[in-house]
Amino acid sequence: MAETQNAGIEEQGKQPRPVEQEVHVTVNYLPAPQPFHRTYPGTTTLAGVRTDAMEFFGVRDRQERNKYEYFLEFEGRRLTNLSETLDTLLGPHRRGAEFHLIEQITPGAAVA
Repeated sequence: MAETQNAGIEEQGKQPRPVEQEVHVTVNYLPAPQPFHRTYPGTTTLAGVRTDAMEFFGVRDRQERNKYEYFLEFEGRRLTNLSETLDTLLGPHRRGAEFHLIEQITPGAAVA
């Protein structure tokens, strides 16, 4: 009987595991004719989304004469904390997001 009571107490103490939510992501890049679409777990970092989108669009950060860098923009602001997760950025109830991939070109020094 004691074992049955203990089992009931153990079961009551367990917290239900949260169901991992999916987030439907769209990334637009102005020169591209089609946007990038993918569904991610909410625990995915912005770095992962940025990397996948850049690969899809065939672009990369690079330094030539000029410096080319790519950033995600969300609701009019540039996202700089790429370790942030989709869940953290969007909150618990939002299951979709639209980003823009923005290219920043920093002019380099003139070559003599």
